[in-house]
Amino acid sequence: MLQLTVVCSSCAEETEAIVESIEDVEREVCPCGYSYVVLSVAEFEPVEIKGGEVIQLRRRDHRRMAA
Repeated sequence: MLQLTVVCSSCAEETEAIVESIEDVEREVCPCGYSYVVLSVAEFEPVEIKGGEVIQLRRRDHRRMAA
């Protein structure tokens, strides 16, 4: 699977799409009716987690961090 960042060739709406092959993006169209232009491609592997636990992180205070 591939994760693509695409932009509409007309209205410049940017979105992400997950497809099986790069040719699949040619069949996709923006809601405005125009086709997409591919900006970036990354390999995508879905992961399913069972029985996970949500951990709430502390808020970082607004003090400046040392360089």
